[in-house]
Amino acid sequence: MTSLNYTTHSVDSIVKSCLDISDPHLHFFNEPYDEKINGISYKVFQATINFLPHELTNFRCFNCGFTTFYRNGYTPKRLIRIPAVNATHQTTIQARSARIRCRNCNSTISAKTTLLPPNCQISYSLRDKIATKLRHDISAKTIAYEEGVSASTVNRMLSHTRSEFRNNFNFLPLHLCFDEFRGTHNSYHFICLDSDNHVIQTILPNRFKDTIIKYFMKFPESVRQLVRTVSCDLNSYYVDIAKTLFPNAKIIIDRFHIVQMLNRALNSMRTDLMNNFERSSKNYKLFKRNWKLFLKRYDDLDCTHQFYERSLKIWTTSERLVNSRLEVGDQAFNEAYWDYQHLLEIIVAPTKNKIDIFKQRINEVHQKYLIKRTLATKSEKVLLSFFDNLDAIISALDPMYSRYTNGPLEGINRKIKQIQRTAYGYRNFDHLKARIYLQTYLGKDTRSSMKIA
Repeated sequence: MTSLNYTTHSVDSIVKSCLDISDPHLHFFNEPYDEKINGISYKVFQATINFLPHELTNFRCFNCGFTTFYRNGYTPKRLIRIPAVNATHQTTIQARSARIRCRNCNSTISAKTTLLPPNCQISYSLRDKIATKLRHDISAKTIAYEEGVSASTVNRMLSHTRSEFRNNFNFLPLHLCFDEFRGTHNSYHFICLDSDNHVIQTILPNRFKDTIIKYFMKFPESVRQLVRTVSCDLNSYYVDIAKTLFPNAKIIIDRFHIVQMLNRALNSMRTDLMNNFERSSKNYKLFKRNWKLFLKRYDDLDCTHQFYERSLKIWTTSERLVNSRLEVGDQAFNEAYWDYQHLLEIIVAPTKNKIDIFKQRINEVHQKYLIKRTLATKSEKVLLSFFDNLDAIISALDPMYSRYTNGPLEGINRKIKQIQRTAYGYRNFDHLKARIYLQTYLGKDTRSSMKIA
């Protein structure tokens, strides 16, 4: 390596400036050199760790308390890992600590540096860099490879991260969302979200009723009574839990799940009706080929633009085609279709009159199958499920509560899937929980809605 003939003081100041180090105990005395350590290329900076003058003046032996000492050379060389200064080499400081010995008890004391914790070789700056990368969609092995540490080291730093970001049991958000996701060991974990600022309230190791109740019972009853809404899907015990724990909260069934249930029932009935015809018949082909039109909102069907339908060998419109197939279909399919359309109309433009008509339809189906529900069609079974959660369904359709849905929580669940996909799955629940908190809190305002209510 070509020498630049720097003085010792200039080398120290330049290296400290380049490495962003301000510790006065550390003194660099030579130019860096390249070396392979355990098969990894390193840029090595040589340095000594010295005592400051005031530390020697005020010296007192930690063992016997005497103030007399003499210098006892330096400790063996050790490596201090710091963030890499370029893309091709890892960076390390090869340091030796000055040592002094007590004249009374012969105890030795070595000079310390503020770059890293005691008995460790990974600096605080490298730890901070790893912690920053853990907040992004990068696997632990990738971080370990890029920073020149082991994957176990990255996971150990992840374990030191405070995975439970909300330890205050003196307040709860005003609006909550309940759901679950598939996590470690192919099991389901309960997740709760603040519906206002989309911050995770908690993640529990399972979705058992006792586990959820035990967690929320840690909050005083006066705090739980302040919760105004709880959004969830049609999971029966979520509704029961919400009623038990939050007596003053309005239970809201997510509108997406309401529409999805009736949508799937209608599509299944269309398939059953289609299979009643011969595969070569026109009706079979029309029901199969145009399945999207039956799931579309009726007002959105085109009644002016014509297209050529090969099965009928005529020019027709989407609206005319659907009406002609409804005439072919049986009464059950027609009722399911118009129930579905009525629900879509409420979602798009909700009014009290439309909601009352839909509620009346649900009650009629309940009265019809009061004795034996097994005789109901697929769509009517969905309406019977709506009857079992009628108050929560009506609250969900009410325009007053239209802004409270499980949509933000479904988005976080999608992000959790990506976290697990990047890492090829997790075996440790605490590691998964910590990564979820770190990545979802990135750039978030974590103030609770309770504080600004």
